[in-house]
Amino acid sequence: MTKREFLKALGRFGGAAAVLHGMSLLGLAPMAQAAGVLAPLPAGHGVGRRVLILGAGVAGLCAAYNLTRAGYDVRVREANRHIGGRSLTLRRGDTFQETDRPAQECRFDEGLYLNAGPGRIPHHHSVVLDYCRQLGVEMEPYIFVSRANLLQADNFNGGAPVQLRRIDADLRGQIAEMLAKVSDDQRLDAVLSQADRAAFRDMLREFGDLRPMPDGTLPYRGSPRGGYAVPPGAGAAGGTLNPHIAINELLASGLWNAGLYAELRHYWQASLLQPKGGMDQIIRGFLDAAIPGGRRLRDIVETRRPVTAIRTGEDGVVVVAGDREEMADYCISTMAPPRLAAVRNNFRPAYLATLNAFSYAEACKVGWQAKWRFWETQDQIYGGISWTTHEISQIWYPSDGHLGPTGVLTGAYNRGPAARAFGALPHEERLARALDGGERLHPGFTQWIHRDRGLSIAWQNMPFFNGGWAEGAAISAPDAYRRASVPEGRLYLAGDFLSHLPGWKEGALLSAHLAVEGIAGHSGNSWRAVR
Repeated sequence: MTKREFLKALGRFGGAAAVLHGMSLLGLAPMAQAAGVLAPLPAGHGVGRRVLILGAGVAGLCAAYNLTRAGYDVRVREANRHIGGRSLTLRRGDTFQETDRPAQECRFDEGLYLNAGPGRIPHHHSVVLDYCRQLGVEMEPYIFVSRANLLQADNFNGGAPVQLRRIDADLRGQIAEMLAKVSDDQRLDAVLSQADRAAFRDMLREFGDLRPMPDGTLPYRGSPRGGYAVPPGAGAAGGTLNPHIAINELLASGLWNAGLYAELRHYWQASLLQPKGGMDQIIRGFLDAAIPGGRRLRDIVETRRPVTAIRTGEDGVVVVAGDREEMADYCISTMAPPRLAAVRNNFRPAYLATLNAFSYAEACKVGWQAKWRFWETQDQIYGGISWTTHEISQIWYPSDGHLGPTGVLTGAYNRGPAARAFGALPHEERLARALDGGERLHPGFTQWIHRDRGLSIAWQNMPFFNGGWAEGAAISAPDAYRRASVPEGRLYLAGDFLSHLPGWKEGALLSAHLAVEGIAGHSGNSWRAVR
């Protein structure tokens, strides 16, 4: 069969759409764009037009990357001395400083790092992963959950931590047992037929690992799913199951609402990924990208250039950043909207109100270098997160370096009111609180980490940032969110705040695509975004 005959047959079977897909598979037509992928701009589309981008985080660099490749004259101005925004990865010798606080220096061993900002990428965030492919950023698994991870609450089990597997198995088993008792209730007639009831009981047996009794009941008597108090071995050593925990104790602990089911949230479902060597490898990938003129993207980025004034109109934009005034045909601001509203500007009152409607979440992290990987040798934990009702909220274990001599723990990661209080503390007090939380999960923690190498960061205190991530304005302030999507003169916005994925790189990148499409559509009617 020739290609022509094959395509005709496809057309008879599936119509024009099938023919187009067949042509793509045969290399006769470009493959359809994945959702969210920016349609390519012609190489010379932007020649003669200048764009100023305010902020060198992932949104700003993404916009610069795409616009420069289309011929635009792009300049990126960053207020901070480091590039990458909240993609801050700390290694030996790196320093950072919160506003009005002493500077901190990272003293980890060479090769170790702390992702002080974002630390993981969901498998369904296809746009950021596509850029990683383009930029040659090597990825590895990020382990979000291990059944050996710990859950701890002061009002439960005498304050001692319990493995996640044990709590999950006992909750499932006892819930399944209760449901099995009502499976013949006549009130279920409206939803379950007689055949359905049998399937329902079989499902409950599997769901809760129930053991059927001669009288037909399905009681829960513990399960290997919950692990062993004495592990099985060779010969006659069959092992001893952990005693199961009564459901009233589990409910009273509150642990079911403190990380037990976090992995079920869409953005935390396995598999997750991380750039090998630190989250800032994505930033480095953008900065090393080749752009026209034999340059790299890093050549058009200037740091320590905080914006103090913006004037926008129908013909262009004037920006004062640092000690210089610059003019451009277009401007993309990735600044937190309330910070943009605070600079000298000529914005309409309605637009100022729009910018000030956006809010940010407080978020804090603590990083420790361990003297040895005690979580592996003592608790058989290889990656994942342990959760506690203590103010530190959680401890992250490294997803790499298994069986090595040392590693870096994220020793606290809290948000909201807990982070507000935590961030108000001096650095030394934060570390003391984090040590206390670490002891709750790992008795002996204080002696097993390098206390003099601890780092703490409160994003709401960092210069030129309002917090760890934007709150979900698309839901909480839909009118402002919609208005912010429309340019003010020739000023466009981009950042995670202008997406339905606040706090994620995916949201920031997609917002950058919108700004690029807006400028491209305005500056040349011959191009239109293909979605």
